[in-house]
Amino acid sequence: MTRFEIDKERLTAFLLGRFPDLDAKSVELQRHPGGHSCETWRLSAGGHRWILRRPPRAHVQRGASNMAREFRVMKALADSAVPVPTVVALCEDAGVIGAPFLIMEEVDGVVVRDGFDEEFPDSPERRAAMGAAVVDTLVSLHKIDYRAVGLAGHGRPEGFLERNLRLMEDQWLQVKQREVPAIERVSAYLREHIPDPWPPTVVHGDYKLDNIMWRRRDLATVAAVVDWEVSTIADPRVDLGWLRGFWSDTSDARGVTALAGNVLAAGGFPSRDEIVERYSDGVGRSVEELAWFEAFAMWKIAIIMEASYKRYLSGGSDDPLFAALDVVVPLLADAGLSALSEAGRI
Repeated sequence: MTRFEIDKERLTAFLLGRFPDLDAKSVELQRHPGGHSCETWRLSAGGHRWILRRPPRAHVQRGASNMAREFRVMKALADSAVPVPTVVALCEDAGVIGAPFLIMEEVDGVVVRDGFDEEFPDSPERRAAMGAAVVDTLVSLHKIDYRAVGLAGHGRPEGFLERNLRLMEDQWLQVKQREVPAIERVSAYLREHIPDPWPPTVVHGDYKLDNIMWRRRDLATVAAVVDWEVSTIADPRVDLGWLRGFWSDTSDARGVTALAGNVLAAGGFPSRDEIVERYSDGVGRSVEELAWFEAFAMWKIAIIMEASYKRYLSGGSDDPLFAALDVVVPLLADAGLSALSEAGRI
């Protein structure tokens, strides 16, 4: 067994403790190509098709890759207007496979990241409908009464923005591999212009197109929103700024396209501004100071990706995506500057 594998014997023992009638010989485990922030594995056993998620092997940032957090929020949202995977089990004992992990049902759906496929073919109608569904699902999430679904303790909304800024600035000092001037410039702006908060909601924290799964046989029906490990209770513009920052307009030259792929930039989807307008109509409120939140999103993901780059350089990850982060991180930081510049903030 290599250092990037999972101890199948220990995992099988855990499964038998939860499902005593399971045939131990039926357990199969295979690395899922879609997981980057957390390790993601396909797990099958006795006719079940599950997904196992665990934190990365090294340099995990404080507050990130929290399996208990992801399990808790998906369980709470199970009967809500926001579709999520069905959770099966949570193991917080790192002694089983070397880290806490969760198991959830595998969702029968399609992820559109770099392009469409034959099971979910491209069309102008599909692109337009997907854009609308992405926004409408986010509106539905932000309308959920987090106290009513048992998530009152899921985050600390008071002072969230100030606290998150300090956290990320500290993490930058710990993980940076070179000087990135755009990081420092955006950081200074964010500290000096913290907006007054909106009433808090459930925030996904990584809400973008490739964290949404689509039903194969429908035009644009969300099968599940995935990757909830950094979810919290905070200002909902955190999600909207993240979504807008990762969204690409036609012929977009922003650096974020290096990470987000080209499917959005090829056209046919709503524009960034149209996304914000639809969201504003959905929540019944004008959206101000969004440039701050978009810059915050790009600045934050740049720092997170630098941590992944450090992990890769130190041998703590075998993910080939991370090899390109020496170029991608500065581009992401530049995208944060672009958001502020386009809005006339700098």
